[in-house]
Amino acid sequence: MAAKQVFDSEIERVTGIFGAMREGQQPLAAMLDRAAREDVLPEEAELEGEAERLRREAPERRAAETALARLVAKQAAAISIRKTQFDNRELPTRLEKAIGVLSRSAMLRRQQTRWKSQAPLAQLGELLRRADILAGLLQGERDMLLSRRKESENDLVTFVDHRAEIIDRLRGENGEATTVVDATRRTEHCVDTFQAFLDGLNASVGTCHVLLHKLATDTEDLLILYQVVFNAVRRHGDESLKPDAFPNLESQTKRFSDGLLTVHGLDRRRNLADQAFAERFPAEAAAEAAIEARQVAGMRWPLFRLKPARS
Repeated sequence: MAAKQVFDSEIERVTGIFGAMREGQQPLAAMLDRAAREDVLPEEAELEGEAERLRREAPERRAAETALARLVAKQAAAISIRKTQFDNRELPTRLEKAIGVLSRSAMLRRQQTRWKSQAPLAQLGELLRRADILAGLLQGERDMLLSRRKESENDLVTFVDHRAEIIDRLRGENGEATTVVDATRRTEHCVDTFQAFLDGLNASVGTCHVLLHKLATDTEDLLILYQVVFNAVRRHGDESLKPDAFPNLESQTKRFSDGLLTVHGLDRRRNLADQAFAERFPAEAAAEAAIEARQVAGMRWPLFRLKPARS
């Protein structure tokens, strides 16, 4: 429950940051649009204020994206741990080993109860819920960024194409309103600021792609594991996963429900996604690997070296 609350709280926090940044970008996007349509430059103080906002926003944006990367990495680590737990399900746990020291039959009864437990399915269901929430947030942010990038790119191209006319207008009819040097400086400052805006959008789109790609391959792994666990613990009348319960995972769940989701080719796609993720978020990728290593090692270390009782 605590882990669920931490996850939901972090999602809410990042969503709020992205929402505030969307609103913060509106004045600069509108400024670029007006400059492109009317061949006019914004006031220098106004433009400099937006340039400063871009500089201030960059580390904030990176911090929010890194927070999402941590959630994606933790999701991947949790899936890996659940896979290892299932693979080792027939091995006694530490507590079962302790019970086995006193009574082997009691240890076996506890193991059988664990094998029939629905808890693993509930845990995997929670991971699917988190994957759906992460996918929804990332897809929504990516779509907004792509739309804004398309509009702003078109505006910037138009603005640059009319740069000579803008400089002439700044100089005035007799070329006395301002010097060529000053008119050119002001115009190029606008170009640089608008380009920095677009560069930020491009970088954020790339980050969304990297995170979505990793999340997608990890979710395929999760869905395959869910089906395997479901088949192992299913009871008469149990129903498997309902794809419409996770609308943001439609691509993966549709392939899952159609029986098209297999491990064939998944390792290659996962390796590519993990490599791109590690290049963009090396610290988070290293943390993911460390979590998996600690948990897997913990599962394998015996608590007791005494042999279980015979009965």
